[in-house]
Amino acid sequence: MSSLSSAMSIAVSALKSQASSVSAISNNLANSETIGYKTTDASFYSLVTGTSSNYNFTGAGVVANPRQNIAAQGAIVGTESTTDLAIDGNGFFVVTDDAGGDVFYYTRAGNFFADDDGNLVNRNGYYLQGYPTDNEGNVTTSAGTSSAGLETVNIERVSGSAIATTELSVSANLPADLAVGGTVEADVEIYDSLGVAHTVTITYEKTGANTWDMYIADPVLSSDGGTVSGTASSPTSASPVTLTFSADDGSLLSTSSDPITFDITGWSSGAADSSITYDPGTVGTTSGLSQWSSGADDPADADIDLGTIRQNGVRYGSFYSATIDEDGYVYANFSNGVSYPIYQIPLATFSNANGLEAVSGNAYSSTVDSGNATYVAAGSGGSGTIFSGSLERSTTDTADQFSKLITAQQAYSAASEIISSSQDMFDSLISAKR
Repeated sequence: MSSLSSAMSIAVSALKSQASSVSAISNNLANSETIGYKTTDASFYSLVTGTSSNYNFTGAGVVANPRQNIAAQGAIVGTESTTDLAIDGNGFFVVTDDAGGDVFYYTRAGNFFADDDGNLVNRNGYYLQGYPTDNEGNVTTSAGTSSAGLETVNIERVSGSAIATTELSVSANLPADLAVGGTVEADVEIYDSLGVAHTVTITYEKTGANTWDMYIADPVLSSDGGTVSGTASSPTSASPVTLTFSADDGSLLSTSSDPITFDITGWSSGAADSSITYDPGTVGTTSGLSQWSSGADDPADADIDLGTIRQNGVRYGSFYSATIDEDGYVYANFSNGVSYPIYQIPLATFSNANGLEAVSGNAYSSTVDSGNATYVAAGSGGSGTIFSGSLERSTTDTADQFSKLITAQQAYSAASEIISSSQDMFDSLISAKR
């Protein structure tokens, strides 16, 4: 009797275990197309009652222990969205279930998009977290390596961009055959801190053989060419910069000021005052300004021969897209060609990723088994590289899961047969007693 009861008990444990395995397989197949999903496998281990040996083994059945292999790497596939992100490595995106939330979860589901407010949120409703940065990519919060400095990544935190001119260079030949007291000019377009374009006239006045004075006039709006838009405070005609050139080869010998700085105040646009460093070229060379004969028949017709004018200012441009590089920097891109980082996305790593606890939406929370999250920059600490325009596919292998399903079905049927046979044996035993 006890053996029959044991057989039925063992068969029941087999039914429960195989049913658990089928449940895991079913969930895996259901999530075969879920981005960032990690396959759950049922591990089986046997139970033994009493003392067992090679000569005396008393089984007590089997137990299934379904466990998700969270640390497994899924295949990375390309997409057409620059805000789709995938991780090739061990890290996790840090997310919250609310745009202003302070409870952090971790996910590999990188199918992020911008909501109506510009926040990056994935299809499961989790908001991507990052550290805000300045235009050079430096994290602006004091807690750049912990969750304290994180905030929801918002790609519309900046609506436009402009860069004020701070550097200017002119490559030109000043006419050596111009009469002393004569002047030549170069008109240069520059930008203030608000991205408004202004035109500044640089005047070169010949003061003697191989010497020139240089100064600027008050800027005017480039849009109309006549409205004075600021005040040039240096160098002016009253306090010019003196340039000296070689009589042998026309190269620049010296400048009375080094560096040469153009200062402009009182912009009509309301922009901040400008200080522009002017580069006349390398002394001893003709790399910038030079002095040679213009070749004009009449000295009165001698004029400046302009080469290239370079300045680093940029007009105002509106935001039009965001891109994310492999180091996790979120770049804001503007219509004027300017691009600069506004966030750095950290990756969370764990001493035991398989110890994380799954929550709805293909995300996880930390546990005692997983250990606390360590926040690192992408590409460091084993976190892995971030790929923009890519997603990590589910680790479910459908062919493998169907194979396991067939095995589980056969084991379940076999256990059912054991119960049926045991029941028949019980019936025979009861009939014999009668």
